[in-house]
Amino acid sequence: MGPVVWLVKATEAEGREATIRLMEELDAAAILRPKSRIMIKLNITANLPPESGVITFPSVLDGALAYLADHGIRNVIVAEGGGDDVSVAFERFGYREVAARYGVPIVDLNRDEAEWVEVPNPLVVPRFSITKTVRSCDAILNLPCLKVHNADAVVTICMKNMMGCIERCRRGEMHKGITQRLMDLLKIVRPTVNVVDGLVGRTWGEIHGEPVGMGVMLAGTDMVAVDAVGAATMDMLNVPHIELAAKHGYGVSDLSHIEVRGEPIGAVRRHFRRRGWNAATWGAEPKA
Repeated sequence: MGPVVWLVKATEAEGREATIRLMEELDAAAILRPKSRIMIKLNITANLPPESGVITFPSVLDGALAYLADHGIRNVIVAEGGGDDVSVAFERFGYREVAARYGVPIVDLNRDEAEWVEVPNPLVVPRFSITKTVRSCDAILNLPCLKVHNADAVVTICMKNMMGCIERCRRGEMHKGITQRLMDLLKIVRPTVNVVDGLVGRTWGEIHGEPVGMGVMLAGTDMVAVDAVGAATMDMLNVPHIELAAKHGYGVSDLSHIEVRGEPIGAVRRHFRRRGWNAATWGAEPKA
């Protein structure tokens, strides 16, 4: 049997409890406890409210921190480097208050120092400037959202959320040839455990789009499998970077080889759309 991905229904009010349940199902404590320092990576692309589907619900962070605290795991830091001033988002949407309640520091990666990291056997990028907070951690608890992307990434879930680990002034370089660039980034920065906030998804674009009340959450340790299942819930199949990641051995993308527990994909699938798809450049738009 292949990797396991949990897919459960949850309302916006159930984000905390659903996160705890998913981490229990994964036995995340057994995976994370041996690590010397754990970074919880949020997803704050723009300073829009959680109900927009653009940023991680603070209740999901609350659930993750509650689970870790209940299992005696305190070597934790919360961090994000988004497109807007994430320090504003930390205050405005309550992330800082949640982190403080558990005695956990929260770091704005956009204001963090960075250092160059060489990529072994790169496809296109020989090195990345990675923030020092990321470099100081040996595990990442990834809390991305469920969104489409209007360029060749197609979707932005687990793997693409690692872009926030790059120094802000160099992050924009990723968008040209992102499929290959992501493969190089994932050689040096990978999530250990993924809990996807799909309480509200985002269609027509990750920022300039529309919210979709998906009412789901996903979790797994195989970032490729979780992305594949997440993309399928949005009716997006054969996503280039997901398929390429599988070919490079980063995980499993074939849905027939992924064990989906909880809800079947068909029970929650919605048809998401994207703006600006260039068929001449990227071929037919991925869809079921």
